[in-house]
Formats: sequence, C-alpha cells, structure tokens
Amino acid sequence: MDPVTTAKSMVCAVLGLGKSGTAEAEFLFSSGVTYLLLCDRDPRKARDPAVADLLVRGAVPRFGTNWLRDLPAGLLVRSPGIRPDLPELTERIKAGATVIGEIGLFLALSPARLFAVTGSAGKSTVTTLTAKIFCAAGLDVFAGGNLGASLLPALPRMTKDSIAVLELSSFQLLDLSPEPERAAILNLTENHLNWHTGMDEYRAAKERILGRNTVGIFPASDRSLRALGDGRTETRLFSTVPPAPGELRPGETWYAPEGGTVSAYSNEGVLHLFPAERLHLSGTHHLLDLLAAVALTDGIAPIGAMEAAVEGFRGLPHRMEKVPGPRGVSCIDSSIDTTPERTLSTLSALAPATPILLLGGAGKGLSYRPLREPLEAGAKIVILFGKAAREIADALEGSGIAFRVIPDFTEAVKTALSLAKPGDTVLLSPACTSYDAFRDFNERGDLFRALCRAAR
Repeated sequence: MDPVTTAKSMVCAVLGLGKSGTAEAEFLFSSGVTYLLLCDRDPRKARDPAVADLLVRGAVPRFGTNWLRDLPAGLLVRSPGIRPDLPELTERIKAGATVIGEIGLFLALSPARLFAVTGSAGKSTVTTLTAKIFCAAGLDVFAGGNLGASLLPALPRMTKDSIAVLELSSFQLLDLSPEPERAAILNLTENHLNWHTGMDEYRAAKERILGRNTVGIFPASDRSLRALGDGRTETRLFSTVPPAPGELRPGETWYAPEGGTVSAYSNEGVLHLFPAERLHLSGTHHLLDLLAAVALTDGIAPIGAMEAAVEGFRGLPHRMEKVPGPRGVSCIDSSIDTTPERTLSTLSALAPATPILLLGGAGKGLSYRPLREPLEAGAKIVILFGKAAREIADALEGSGIAFRVIPDFTEAVKTALSLAKPGDTVLLSPACTSYDAFRDFNERGDLFRALCRAAR
C-alpha cells in the first residue's frame, strides 16, 4: 500500500515549510489526509501565503523551538535539509512512524520511467538539458527533484510511458534508494560538509542513486567514480578526451568531442553525433554537462532531437549569465557557484579575462585555500562579503591577491562596479551559499542583476 493511502487514517506531519514542504502539505491535503501538522522552527513561516492558506483549511501549526517535540507515530514527511537521523525522528521511527522525503513520496506513487542526476556541480544544467532532449524527441517528460517546483502535483498526468528526470541532492539521497533506469554521477568534490558528518557520508549518499539494474554514467577522468561501474551490466563514461587504444571494455560507451564533434565510442567503432559548437555555453564544465546529457538520452532520443535541444539551450539563470551593466563593463551573474570548486571552474571558463570578483556568503565548512593561486593569476581584485568574508580573507592573507572586505552585499557590489573600468568584467561567483542574507542563490543573483542595471 502506498504511503498516502496509509496516511489517510493517520496523523501526518510535514517537517520544514520551505518550497518543498508546502508542496508536500498541499499534496497530502488534496489526497485526502485529514489531520496534518505543519512543523517549522521559524514562526515567521506562518505568514507565508501558502502556509497561511493551509492553516485556514485546517492544518495544525507547530512552530518555534518545540517544533519537533511529541511528533505523531504516523507519516512524517521531511524537507531535504532536515537530517533523517535526528534523535526526535529516530525515536518516532521506533514508535512506528514512517519518515519519508518529498522524492520518496513521489517515487512511491509515480508510474513514470526514472532518469536521475547527481553530483557536486552541474546537476541542474544536465537535468534540464536531458529533459529538453527527451522533449525534442516527442516524449512525455517531467523534470524536477532538487530543480524547480515539486512534481507531486503532476502525478495524475503521468503514465508508464512518461519520463521523470530528477536532479537529486545528497540531502535527498541520504535515506533514499531510487531505482532509476539511468543515473549520472557527474563529479564528486567536497561540498555540504557543514551538514554531512564528513566526506564519506556525502559520497555514500551520492552513490545511493545507483539501483541494482541502473545504467551508471560517470566522468571518465574520475577513476574512483568509474569504479562504481565495475560489475554493472552497462556503464557509460563521458569525457572531453577520446579513449586511448585498448582502454574500452565490453559494455562501455564513451562520449567525447573529436575534432569539435560529439562522438560515441564503443567496441563496435565510433559514431559521430553532431558538432559540439551547437552548445552555446562556454567552459569545459558545460561541455561535460552536454556529454552527460547525451549519455543519459542516447538510444532513446534520436540524434536529431539531441542536436535540436542543444542548439536551443541557452543555459539556466545565475550560471555564468551575462547581465546589463555600466557602459563598457561586462557583468556576469554566477550566483549558483556555492563552492570554491565551482568558482574555479567559472574563472577557468572566463580566462584569460581577470575579473573583479565578488566572493562570500555563508560557508559550507570547505577550505578556501585552493583559491589562492588561481585568484593571483585570475582576478584583478576580490571583494569579500557576507558571513564568510573574514574566513576567506584569512585564507587569502599572505598571497599576492588584492582584496577588500565589505560585509554588506549591496555595498560590495556597488564597490566592485565603481572600481570597474571599460573593458573590465565584474563577476559574482561567491564560492559560498546565500543563506546568511538571502532566501537562496536566485534571490542573491537577482539583486546583483538589479544593482548592475541601476549602475548603467
């Protein structure tokens, strides 16, 4: 029996009332759950219009410091940022409660074919491009997960012929074992170590995306990720470099640009698909994203659909996005760059330009020392803002990097723009999350864009 049918006779609770939490609550109410607790540490969530509407319709509020106390032994639906092993939850599980996340709820009810994407960076781009390729092939496609709106309301429209493409974060995978038809692990670098117990737990969560019969898709350059394919019926690797002679093994397929062409390599030979220049995004990381999407869709979508989707794709907001700024100054919004690794990828894509770089926000427990050498050569000046500004400054001290600490984001952006001369680039690539001052990276990027426009 599915969890929602069971939950109709239970007291249910939604834990965490962000975007996914309110979607979960709305879905449970519309599915016939009659007694629903809405739980969140922040009492201000009661003023959110979506939450307020649920309360008017009969949901029971549980806000403040005691939000996890005396939970029911029914269905507990957690938001991704809430660890499933909190003492309050493990105690309730022993009492008979079922703890599940939004994606677990979706997978329990979805009839669709499942394709999944995870990794430390590039998940949203690969998920979106994969969905666009399937759409171009005329298939019935739904994209979601960690990306965009909840797919729970779309369940009534799905059939066994539909395709669901899910971006899955380590938060979602920590207690989830989906069984996707194909799954890509794009990369694995230190991330979210302020939430996970360590790199071992983070990696283990990512690896849970691989079901027993899942076709695993991995970067050819990462031997530890490639090893996850050992023993699988089918493994696909993607790379910007063609495989060396004798490096292919039975069952493997490689994807790489050869002389500017996206090509499929196998023991049967080489199949040239379409020119890599069809992708309108710069940087090696974007090329790898394209290749991962091709690996996820090849054999299901025709080559023409791949080429058409890639040709029409212009990237996602806040990812190396050019925005209007002062005359003669280039402004680039890459607010999505929430780790040092992402910032380094963006700087590499912009080389040989040396931008005025805006760096800061709230840290993830990661080291900023790897930024020192690249910033010496790759940044004209660095403006540090937000909660992590002082920590980043300590990591940069003693290097040849010119930097200023301006904690307020608005003032930091205005300073960067005032220092820029015609021909300069002002880049927002923070290497940190936005949660010290913003709801999410989108809100941070939107303010950057508004300030750039106002300086014209």
